Amino acid sequence: MKAKEIIGRGEEVHGRLYVKVEKQEVRELIKTLKENKFQHFVMLSCIDWIDDGEFELIYHLWSYEYREHVMISTRIKREGEEMESLHDLFPQIETYEREIKEMYGVNFIGNERLTPFFLEGWPHMPPMRKDFDSKKFIKDVFESIPPVEDEDEGI
Repeated sequence: MKAKEIIGRGEEVHGRLYVKVEKQEVRELIKTLKENKFQHFVMLSCIDWIDDGEFELIYHLWSYEYREHVMISTRIKREGEEMESLHDLFPQIETYEREIKEMYGVNFIGNERLTPFFLEGWPHMPPMRKDFDSKKFIKDVFESIPPVEDEDEGI
């Protein structure tokens, strides 16, 4: 795998290079890969490891020249942790950071557009966190709505 030669670490998982790093290493590693023909940012994903009290952020990059997919993984605390925005390296990261902020509550320092996509005015905890109680939310919100009377009932 070419990426492993470039960065000197990682393990192959299902035909992709998977690299675990500390959060302060993410920027430099992604920058190095970009400078070495990994110029397609695919996506940023988030996993809630509630039992560990952490989120895992996974940055996915692709090289058309090497036809290789690299996943850069870092873990951050679930509560009060922040991550540096990388939208200056790949502008499209901004959209993923916005979504992760909205759905998990992770703040990305330097991203000035962390406005909600769908949950404007949402007063509850971010809904993709494992401790979000969707059954309670449904009961609290939807069971309090009075039923609509059928206008044709009296006919």
